[in-house]
Amino acid sequence: MAISFEFKLTREHLAECFDESLPFSRHQKPKYGFAGSFIGIGMGLILFTEIGGVAPYIMVGLGILEFVSFYYRRPWWLTRQMWSRASNSQVTITLNEDGVHSKNPYTESTLLWEHVGKIIETDKGIILQTEKGAQSYLSRATMPEGALDYIKEQLAVYNVH
Repeated sequence: MAISFEFKLTREHLAECFDESLPFSRHQKPKYGFAGSFIGIGMGLILFTEIGGVAPYIMVGLGILEFVSFYYRRPWWLTRQMWSRASNSQVTITLNEDGVHSKNPYTESTLLWEHVGKIIETDKGIILQTEKGAQSYLSRATMPEGALDYIKEQLAVYNVH
């Protein structure tokens, strides 16, 4: 048995993917140590050494840029996705005994059930997380009735919870 469904890769769909996946991502908190070390080293070079030029200021700027990039990570991610060739294209998802097969005019990929380590249910969809930590989001708004039950049946075979 196979279940297929299609949807358009719109900005709204991508925003839902980002918003629903973020709480379960390893990028949900800023890298305070990373950004702080750049700022600290740059300030240390400015205040306590005779090093001139722009190098210390670049260090401080990189630290500030890290904080700014964290604050604007959602709009920047959405912009990058909308710049891609795949934006606004039709995506076909096929669920079968092997796994989740996704296809659009530019890419084709398969996530095998045996590689799924965890299933996370969110308010608007599900996240299939591999053993290595990669995540694939499926929106309930695009799935036909019975698709979620089919996914759970397939994952039960591999003892995924």
